[in-house]
Amino acid sequence: MNIKSNCPSIIVSILLFAVLGLGCQDNRSVLKEMEKQLEAGTPQAAAEGLETFIETAPEDPKARFLLGKAYNGLGRYNDAVEQLQKASQLYAAQPEERTAARLELARTYLRFGDRTSAFRVLRLVQRSTSDPETLHKIIDLVGDRYRTRQLTYGDSDNYSPTFSPDGTQIAFASFRTDNGEIYLMDLKGRIRQRVTYTTDFNDSSPLYLKTPNYLFYSSEPKSSRDVKVVVQSSGSTPIYAGFNLTHIHSKITRQVLPVTFGARAPRTSPAGNQVIYESNVDGNLELYLLNLDGVDLAQFMPEDIEHKRITFNETDDGSPTFFPDGKRIMFVSSRNEANQLYTVDIDGQNEAHFNPNSYDCYNPTVSPDGKTIAYVSARDGDWEIYLIDADGKNERRVTNDIGRSIQPAFSPDGRHLVFVSDRSDTFHIYLMSFDEPVTREDLAKRLQ
Repeated sequence: MNIKSNCPSIIVSILLFAVLGLGCQDNRSVLKEMEKQLEAGTPQAAAEGLETFIETAPEDPKARFLLGKAYNGLGRYNDAVEQLQKASQLYAAQPEERTAARLELARTYLRFGDRTSAFRVLRLVQRSTSDPETLHKIIDLVGDRYRTRQLTYGDSDNYSPTFSPDGTQIAFASFRTDNGEIYLMDLKGRIRQRVTYTTDFNDSSPLYLKTPNYLFYSSEPKSSRDVKVVVQSSGSTPIYAGFNLTHIHSKITRQVLPVTFGARAPRTSPAGNQVIYESNVDGNLELYLLNLDGVDLAQFMPEDIEHKRITFNETDDGSPTFFPDGKRIMFVSSRNEANQLYTVDIDGQNEAHFNPNSYDCYNPTVSPDGKTIAYVSARDGDWEIYLIDADGKNERRVTNDIGRSIQPAFSPDGRHLVFVSDRSDTFHIYLMSFDEPVTREDLAKRLQ
């Protein structure tokens, strides 16, 4: 076992000793091999090889830079800082490479919470460049990529936001009355209405349906004074939650599914007549489709509503969301160790792994035009929101602030993204405008 685990290091060492001293061309080949080790996710092997390389070439900036990245991959942040500082000094005559080293140095400071040192380094980069791509990289390190406005305030948690079909209001859940209730607010954060009044239950995940003035939402018994902001359910943990339907104005509420059904994370279809959700009623977390087409929402019995199981897997399948065509679903599954994004037709056919990588992904939602997916990932040590094109390419992070950013939802016109973050110590709702990218002037203010 030990021999097998050390093989990459042995191979790297043999390669190094075979080519050291044979000239710059061979040195570049060795460093390319080290880069491949880093890309392959083996930082230990890369670090050992680079340490050996630097013994004979201590003034090679690329080797120092790569060793800093390898140390970052191993969590050796103080060692990474030392190597990246040295690389920045050695790259004095190579501005592009020096910028790359400084950006990696700033990332390292941020990983262990030293924002003061990170901002000091980033100010040096910002003042020395006008390259838009470099400025975007700095923006991504120190805050949201687009201008963002906080909508809710106070000491109570606010969560589960969703837009109304006309895009003028946001329905959300709030713990401001010592339990979770559903409220409506406009896009400036002004509360327009309280919808639910259920002191013994926590209500969340509101949805607008095809029939006007009805909200569909999740409800679970209040077991403590704490609110549960769920990012990803686990089928192995008991879930006591069901679904209710409330008329916004009359406040008449009807039960759709009892709490014993263990149902969470509902999402409505684009037509507003179907709901996809997760449930562990059959032993582990699976996806189900609830059909409201033709159902009189003013008077129905729970048994009048048709339910259909979509997935049949040994691992958890949850957090579903519709594509705009209403025929496909994106969801999260842990079948490959990490929680990843998958797609499937609503009849359970044509299942596909959307984004194969080694990072956990949560809370997917699809833009109204079907071209973009927003989701949450914790790959850089903090939960942030990412966008990726529907073809699985052009992945980019759009939030990066103190705290966690979760539960994204697109506006009907696709111009805004509403999400939840605890960057102010309490979970609040924020509105991001894709029409307003952060400018160089905005960045300068942030770095101050």
